[in-house]
Amino acid sequence: MTTRTLRTSFLACLGFLLVTTAFGQDPDDREKIKALKVAFFTERLSLSPEEASVFWPLYNQYEEEREALRDRQRSEVRNRLESLGSIPETEARKILDRYLALEAQEEEAERKFYQKMADQFSATRTLELFKAEHDFRRRLLEEYRKRKGNRR
Repeated sequence: MTTRTLRTSFLACLGFLLVTTAFGQDPDDREKIKALKVAFFTERLSLSPEEASVFWPLYNQYEEEREALRDRQRSEVRNRLESLGSIPETEARKILDRYLALEAQEEEAERKFYQKMADQFSATRTLELFKAEHDFRRRLLEEYRKRKGNRR
């Protein structure tokens, strides 16, 4: 299969997935998007089986850590914003401080992950990953916007 055929197949699958789902609201949908991400990254980074066996455990650990931090941010910060008008300034300061601490932890996790990637592969391959992540998110958003616009 050529790269163009793979890319076309990927985009068709992505479009179908986004049309038939609520854009990742369901855990099964998130798994489908994750599978598309695996295919996208494997193709974009041209990962050999040996490289994939090193890359995916590192990436999955990083993603799990980020998701755990985001869950904590939702439960400890964002869910409390609904009652923002009724909490005292001292409590608001604590919530803000917690938010900033969680953001710093996420930035640190990202820094460590990219450093590990550069150590395991190279700086060039790490930047290719950075670009692949950006491109994948951009395509998801484009497809989402396109599908959302078609529902009107």
